[in-house]
Amino acid sequence: MTQLKSLQDRLNQGAYLADSFDLIVVGAGHAGIEAAIAAATLGFKTALFTLHIDALANMPCNPNIGGTAKGQLVREIDALGGVMGKMADRHTIQFRMLNRSKGPAVLSPRAQQDRWKYQADMRKLLENTANLSLIQSEVTDLIWREEEGKKKIEGVVNKLGSLYAARKVILATGTFLRSKVIIGEAIYPSGPDGLSSADQLSQALRDMGLTIKRFKTGTPGRFHSRSLHFEEMTVQPADTEITPFSFDNEEDPDWRPLASVDCYLTYSTPESKRVIQDNIERSPLYSGLVEGVGPRYCPSFEDKVVKFPQRERHHVFLEPCGLDSVEIYASGLSSSMPEDVQRELVKTIPGMENAEFIRFAYAIDYDLLDAREVDLSLEVRAIEGLYAAGQILGSSGYEEAAATGLIAGINACQSLKGEEPIILDRSQAYIGVLIDDLVSKGTEEPYRMMTSRAEYRLLLRQDNADRRLTTIGRQVGLISDARWERFQAKQKRIEDERKRMEETRVKPGPELSAFLEKHNSAPAPNGVSLADLLKRPELNYRALAAVDPGRPRICWPVEAEAGAGFLSPVDCYNVEVEVKYAGYIRMEEERIAHFRKMEKRLIPEDFDYNAIAGLKLEAKQKLTAQRPRSVGQASRISGISPADISVLILALSQQAQAHEPKPPRKDQ
Repeated sequence: MTQLKSLQDRLNQGAYLADSFDLIVVGAGHAGIEAAIAAATLGFKTALFTLHIDALANMPCNPNIGGTAKGQLVREIDALGGVMGKMADRHTIQFRMLNRSKGPAVLSPRAQQDRWKYQADMRKLLENTANLSLIQSEVTDLIWREEEGKKKIEGVVNKLGSLYAARKVILATGTFLRSKVIIGEAIYPSGPDGLSSADQLSQALRDMGLTIKRFKTGTPGRFHSRSLHFEEMTVQPADTEITPFSFDNEEDPDWRPLASVDCYLTYSTPESKRVIQDNIERSPLYSGLVEGVGPRYCPSFEDKVVKFPQRERHHVFLEPCGLDSVEIYASGLSSSMPEDVQRELVKTIPGMENAEFIRFAYAIDYDLLDAREVDLSLEVRAIEGLYAAGQILGSSGYEEAAATGLIAGINACQSLKGEEPIILDRSQAYIGVLIDDLVSKGTEEPYRMMTSRAEYRLLLRQDNADRRLTTIGRQVGLISDARWERFQAKQKRIEDERKRMEETRVKPGPELSAFLEKHNSAPAPNGVSLADLLKRPELNYRALAAVDPGRPRICWPVEAEAGAGFLSPVDCYNVEVEVKYAGYIRMEEERIAHFRKMEKRLIPEDFDYNAIAGLKLEAKQKLTAQRPRSVGQASRISGISPADISVLILALSQQAQAHEPKPPRKDQ
């Protein structure tokens, strides 16, 4: 029976059909933007709906892109053909490569952004993207029909009651669904930065049978720069050696960040702790006024005081919001305390004693979906053609949002083309880890990507994201011919140089002995290959130039007509990592081979878990609800034990044998 929610029923009742699209994206934050631009670039008629066209690509928290593990996500987005990395490179005002002392597996680029220039430039890009309509209008309902027990999306309804038909819809609503801002006892409907909330769409999702959860996030106050005493703080200078997010800019010797400004570090004090302790009963977090669950890894300042009572001080980073603004962001001071407590608190922090508030800190409650009701393709399992991305899935952060938005956009288009979805697994990308964690395990708090979540992080480095993912971006259609040619040339240069180092031996003699002695390295009386020398921890690629007269010339840019014999500095770094860590990489690849064996053991979509006699009840219920794509994904569902997986594998084997054609009898 067809439901009243269908497009035809609404038209029969006299509703106005304003327009029809191949794909509609709801929400113009970082997730929605990636999804919409990808779809439009792939040639599909796309609409991007936003509550506030002047607030698209907003950065209501710290205006920075990247960071630990998040930088890897941005590089992966760029490798697939997304836009965040390019835009961040244009508006970087301070760059730092995090974790330099910890090795290549966890190196993470981070760039402070000019918030308003980033937004303005992104709007310009959206307005000038072919096939893309940018519409300021609140989406209040979804259009769908149900036939033979299956729901299928047909479009959206805006606040004016107009219908917009679409074959696919992507929800990228951020923190706006039924959102409330909380500052002490003051609670009022609002999205981030005082923007209006979206109060009707949550009910539409409930009407479709989807599970709605509630999370909390928040942001620190902003302060006037003239009121801060930076001389009492520790300077945090920008790096002089800068790595762009976009692999296109990596090839451009003229690329430079927008600016290179200082940030500053100070600390809270025991007096700061006392202010919170004396007013803790006024905290919405502890008085029960906050409904949603907050982030564990980016807690409010009052949460830190309560959960870490032994700590007498906490970091506070002061970072600019833009070159043409006096606003300074105080990272580490997120709070939902009343205004008077916030004012008293900052007076206890060195350099902030006379701080003038421009914006007060606040918490925000919002609705979201249970990501376990979504496939790895990011399509909602119960509604064909409906996808979700960003904070509506339980993630936190601009980078996580953009990553899931890009994948949702790609897969909606794959479906429109009648092709299989792009599923990145945990061994291919941090994006794969992110989506698999959300979909397979779910999350009971805002999910933040960290390097520790990736089992294969030595292979998922920020420097080799193009090698891992650009072929997929090309396959999808988001990588241009020119970029593809540059990518192929770069990979050939790296591979040729790696082979040359393995095959080139340095002969024994006084020159080699003197070189090794100078670098406190063990003698090599019989000679040694360049690759084996590079594997020594005390040596690096640059140092080996002294015993490697035949190495290619390093130039920038690499001369296209030169062919072999030329390398870029980026090529050299890639070669060094691949050679120096070859043994560890080999072990990781062996682990990945076992992992992929489990991932390739696919489970039929209609597999009857209830028919497996040896499977415990909890496992049957969870597997039936989540419908894992593979045995590997099933093993990562919370509550599924190794014993359950063994029983499942046996049942799958028995089913496969039962469907195999039997050989003819010998007497036939």
